[in-house]
Order: sequence, then structure tokens, then C-alpha cells
Amino acid sequence: MSEEYSESFHEKLDADALLAILAEAQNTIRNYDTKAEICGVGFILALGIVKQAGDSIPVPIEFAGFYVLAGWLIIVIPIIMFALVLYPSRVDKIDREKRPNNVLGVMYFDPRNFSDVKSFGEAAKKSDWAMEIVYEITKVSMIRDQKRKRFLRALFWAAGSFCVLFLSQMTRANGLF
Repeated sequence: MSEEYSESFHEKLDADALLAILAEAQNTIRNYDTKAEICGVGFILALGIVKQAGDSIPVPIEFAGFYVLAGWLIIVIPIIMFALVLYPSRVDKIDREKRPNNVLGVMYFDPRNFSDVKSFGEAAKKSDWAMEIVYEITKVSMIRDQKRKRFLRALFWAAGSFCVLFLSQMTRANGLF
């Protein structure tokens, strides 16, 4: 039964299916970019609220330098991590290491590989377009997974930052530091 299903599936798998898979992976990448931008802005706005709440609690002068350093680390690192989700949009390393010999890289090409329109046109005519699309799906999927990991890492850093800020403000409010 499963062999019959598999055979009919492969008979129906065509360029439209491959392009749909590629489009889905590209949309997911754009979604991670949007999520990172929204979370980054939300993190910055939330920091403003937390800062206002903590400004009324005095810091002893002997701990002021520590609070400045810790504050910068707690605030700046998550913002940078959300920004890192936006990159890479294309990965050259994947291109060099994973590209099979029969893939010419004409779908999303490096202009340095094709000196003019004619050389690109010739390469496009020679290309195995199914392999070109499958190769792009592989590249985009790797980028998608990298962005997902970076996004989750940034969320964890942001959550950790809020926890540290909370503990800092509680220790200051209770006069421990």
C-alpha cells in the first residue's frame, strides 16, 4: 500500500511542487526576520519601562560601575542577538561546501560567476532545473534552521536579562546593595 502511494506521489511531484517547497521555506525565513524585529523593538520598549521603575531606587556609589557594566551587558546583548537573526539572508559557506557538481547556481547566482547576460543565459540553458531548485531548497532550509536557532537564543537571552534586571531591582529595593 505505501509503495503504491509513494509511486503515485513521485509521479505527481513536479516543478510546481518544488517551487512551492522553496516558497514555503523562504516565507518561513521572512517570518523569523519579522519576529526578530518585533521582539527586538518590544524588548527595547520593555527595557524603558523596567528602567523607569528602577530609576527611583538608589545605587550605592561603590556598586555604580558594576551596575553600569552589568546593565550594558544585560541590555545590549539581547538586542544584538535579535539583530543577528536577520543575518544571513544567503549563506556563501553553504554554497561552497554543499553544491553538487551538476548544479551551476543559476537560480540565485553570484554575479561574479557570470560575467555577462550571455554567459548566464548559456548556463541557464544547460541547467538541470530540478537540481537547481532542490539545491536552493537545501540552502534555504539550512538558513531557516539557523535563523530559528538564533531567534530562540535571543528570546532566552532576553528572558534572562529580564530576570537579572528583576533580581537587581529587588536587591536594591531591599537595601542589600
